[in-house]
Amino acid sequence: MALNEIKSDLKNLNILIVEDGKDIINIMNRTFKMIVNQISLANDGDKAMELYKTNNPDLILTDLRMPHKDGVEFIKELRKIDLEIPIIVITAYEDDLKEEEKQLVNAIFPKPINFIALVNKMNEFL
Repeated sequence: MALNEIKSDLKNLNILIVEDGKDIINIMNRTFKMIVNQISLANDGDKAMELYKTNNPDLILTDLRMPHKDGVEFIKELRKIDLEIPIIVITAYEDDLKEEEKQLVNAIFPKPINFIALVNKMNEFL
């Protein structure tokens, strides 16, 4: 799929990015601003849940290891209220997820992030 096709398909997408690494969240924010119109950023699961409730995102990208409420806790809490929203985990620690927790997410991407593969996967969820 050509990048311009992906861009037009994803343009109206509202995404929530949950990541505590300042450099990573800045790179993700800059990258996705070229593709989607609305991005919310959270640096832990507590802030992510707040933003989920107020911004009603279409898709969530989340890390696992974060302060306060980590990604696993956030995902479990979110799945209690929303079984449909696509969740993509982006982590250097995939082994942190138990098998039953992997069933709660739609995809898992390792760090460093392959943005083209990630955008293609996001496009699949539309």
